[in-house]
Amino acid sequence: MADRLPPALIPLPERRSPAEIADSAPEEAGDSPSGLHVWLGGHCHWHPEALTNAHAVILGASGSGKTQTLKAIALSLHQQQSDLRVRILDFHGDQSLPQETVIPLHQCSPWGIAPLTVHPDPEGGGPGLQAIAVAASLRRLLKLGPNQEGLLLNLFDQCYRHRGITTAEETWGFEPPTFADLERFLAMQAEAGVSEAKRLQLKLAALFRYGIFSRPQSEADQPLLRLDLCKLPPEIAALAAESFVAQELSNHRLNGEADQVKTVLFIDEAKELRSSTVLDRVLMDGRKYGLAIVLASQSEQHLSAEVLRNSATKVVLPVDQTEVRTVARRFRLSEDRLAKLQPLEALCRFGVQLRHVQIHPYWQRQGAES
Repeated sequence: MADRLPPALIPLPERRSPAEIADSAPEEAGDSPSGLHVWLGGHCHWHPEALTNAHAVILGASGSGKTQTLKAIALSLHQQQSDLRVRILDFHGDQSLPQETVIPLHQCSPWGIAPLTVHPDPEGGGPGLQAIAVAASLRRLLKLGPNQEGLLLNLFDQCYRHRGITTAEETWGFEPPTFADLERFLAMQAEAGVSEAKRLQLKLAALFRYGIFSRPQSEADQPLLRLDLCKLPPEIAALAAESFVAQELSNHRLNGEADQVKTVLFIDEAKELRSSTVLDRVLMDGRKYGLAIVLASQSEQHLSAEVLRNSATKVVLPVDQTEVRTVARRFRLSEDRLAKLQPLEALCRFGVQLRHVQIHPYWQRQGAES
């Protein structure tokens, strides 16, 4: 369902708090549950902290209501708990919410992403490990050869040393290098006649041209933050998203273990990060540090076994008929029930429990923009 509906279909009530909505419409929201929860529709609530983990997967074909469901959950979490950090990685530009802070990333944006930021964890931080992680991401995204990856690691080492960052922990808080540093050192290698450097320049040309890895990263830490990636080429958007998610995980680890959810990441297109290991790392380790992820996809082929294994909540909307049998098997659902689902109708698995839910979409919720 499209986000922008005919005006006659969109209610325009006065803005009310989630508590007022629950008190005035118990027939819709059902019993008022305690703790962090999301009303999905009917008498069905999602209680992320009551399950083995707070991670969720939303699966649905185009037109199934996947975006409306994703936005409804994000809006509900933001309205319910003011100190909960909601982070939306928006690949298509259709995830906007009221009261959000938007960080646009594109060729003319003043903001960027700093993938070479050094995390000060003595065991899992330092410039060496960060350089390896970024080089591995670029290898996957740009199909770099082993010689090119090796050259890239050497260049990252030069970039860090240029900024005064070494293996000594007291230097890890210095301003990190950017891809502007990388571009300069790479040009020096190419001018010196290093043939692999010239090939690497061609592979990295788009990254340098768009410049988002050469600009300062916004320090905004508002409760509801959307990273708008829709104007970037897929490879660049994927690297930006991967770097952002990795930073969130590292920061939560540094803050120590948590007994409640502190941050929820929303990603509408799992396929954009399917070649990355960062999602698996969040799904396996995030619970311990208060970091949860809600991951959506149009196809079950974009969801790894680790993603499904480590997501306690699974919301399955109508899928393409060619995937019904496979989805039913992977999600332990009735093939017949799955095939009969209509838009905004879902089979929801919460741990071992299965519910058939009519999703109450984003556009019908209090506070949603028309």
